[in-house]
Amino acid sequence: MAEGGQRSGMAGAPERAAADAPVQEETESASAIRRRGATGAALLTVRAAAAQAVAFAGTLVLAHQLAPSDFGIVALGATIVTTGNFLADGGLGAALVRQASAPTALELRTLLAVQLTVASAMAVVIVAIGLQAGEAGDVTALMAASLPLLALRAPHAIALERALEYRPIASIEFTESLTYYCWAIATVWVGWGVWGLASATVARAVAGSALMNLASPLGFVTPRYQRSSLRSMLAFGLGFQAVGIAAVATAQGVNLVVAAAGGVQLLGYWSLANRLLQVPFWLFQALWRVSYPMMARLRAMGENTRPTVERFAGITAIATGAILAPLAASAHDLVPALFGHRWAPAASPFPWASAGLAIGGPISVAAAGYLYAERDVRTPLAATAVNGAVWVALTAVLIGPVGIAGVGVAWMCASWTESVVFTRALRRRAGVRLAHILLVPVAVGYGAFAIAYGLSRAFPDLVLGGVVTACVALAAYLLLSYAFNRAALYDAARRGRSLAGDLVPRVRRRATA
Repeated sequence: MAEGGQRSGMAGAPERAAADAPVQEETESASAIRRRGATGAALLTVRAAAAQAVAFAGTLVLAHQLAPSDFGIVALGATIVTTGNFLADGGLGAALVRQASAPTALELRTLLAVQLTVASAMAVVIVAIGLQAGEAGDVTALMAASLPLLALRAPHAIALERALEYRPIASIEFTESLTYYCWAIATVWVGWGVWGLASATVARAVAGSALMNLASPLGFVTPRYQRSSLRSMLAFGLGFQAVGIAAVATAQGVNLVVAAAGGVQLLGYWSLANRLLQVPFWLFQALWRVSYPMMARLRAMGENTRPTVERFAGITAIATGAILAPLAASAHDLVPALFGHRWAPAASPFPWASAGLAIGGPISVAAAGYLYAERDVRTPLAATAVNGAVWVALTAVLIGPVGIAGVGVAWMCASWTESVVFTRALRRRAGVRLAHILLVPVAVGYGAFAIAYGLSRAFPDLVLGGVVTACVALAAYLLLSYAFNRAALYDAARRGRSLAGDLVPRVRRRATA
């Protein structure tokens, strides 16, 4: 017995050592990490656009098979499930992305144990309450079954994010969207009705988690709780999560103010405007997502990340202007042309919101990843909180006398205020000054919008006027950039060609294979 116990202890020693050893990561140069980050951002942006195209086509098909009330029931369930998944994450994964060394197997198992426990507990609570709340509750209960499935991917997603392997991530996320709509359309067509749409949430979670497991280098991971590993993740993770909570609170606060001041009709206008204004966020979200792990890897190597911060801001400003100038200039024609004249007021926030995003977007993209990599969650939290307070307060003041345009004005002022918080932090911590980098591209974007908007009234046909206005805005932006910001434009074009050169051969190789 003693001998057997001794052998058991000796056998456990390698297991403990393996659990405490960092997961092996590929060693790369700083330039390779930057290149992988840029490629990842491009892939995620393309993925977002492709997923939106699938969502539009799928919604168009489902809208002819389901009643608006069915969509409303599933939307309520989706809100609850999304919130539950957000809370189950706890920001713990962000702490592992940031740390200098690769996470150990035990840290990843602890992450899985915590998220799986919290997600399962929340699913049980949602199911128990939902089953007592009629059809809407039953549908929500079914959708809540996806929460534990989503938790299973956590360690694998962390491993891929740290390695800046965004190609499988982008492919998996697109496949999830495709799975969701294919399942929903097929099951609704055979007669499942709203249950087909609800069960598509579970199908998406199954497909995504299975594919993430296969794509990850970790193999099969089992949950195992360790208190010391959890403590090391909590301090940073909770602060990181607080930023997301503040952003969610801002969005809901604006919605509540709009609904209280103008009723559901005004909220409907704002809902459509807000959805269309998410187009530039395809770029922002990709860059936010990539900049953090990239900065963390560079910081761990002892690299000076100041040039990377400045480069992020400059290139993002160029790309943002090329998106926002046509969008803002053509909205007054294209919104009523595409959605009907009754939706025309929804175009009013576009110019104001775009004026704010032209500055706030590039600054937040450049600042957030750097600050998180420096373990500074207070500044992003303060910036998000200030943004929310200004946006909600000004919306309440302006929406009465100005109408729905007041939400756009409030968004503009909130974006500028948030930018002040970020730029002060960058100047203090890294000596980075972004004003000289952003001044010309922002001014060029404003000028291109003014030129195109001034010509938009010359076309009586809304569709023709909107398309021509958008084209004029883009052409004016490129010409003004060539005249006043030629070096930055060439740099952005050169990097775009380099990315295309990296992506196209790989796509061809995969197609051939």
